[in-house]
Amino acid sequence: MFDHLANDPKLSLSMKLEPGDMQFVYNHALLHDRTGFDDWNDPAQKRHLLRLWLSIPEDRPLPDVFASRFGSVEIGNRGGIHVRGTMSTIPWTI
Repeated sequence: MFDHLANDPKLSLSMKLEPGDMQFVYNHALLHDRTGFDDWNDPAQKRHLLRLWLSIPEDRPLPDVFASRFGSVEIGNRGGIHVRGTMSTIPWTI
């Protein structure tokens, strides 16, 4: 039943993101997924996605079970997911 409802075109939205597009999703209120993607071999053409974790001060409470994944469920102080061995590739200076 879950898969049936999640894939019902009347209850879902499909979009194609173009270069420069931004998508903001509130993960605790919206179920989302993405379709497959064939990336370019040329490093200069590879898709570059960034994930930004915002921890808003008046967010909704989360169950304690999320703490093992996020490090904290404290409102305004949720840590996101840190993947060992990765590093930021964004030039933070302008």
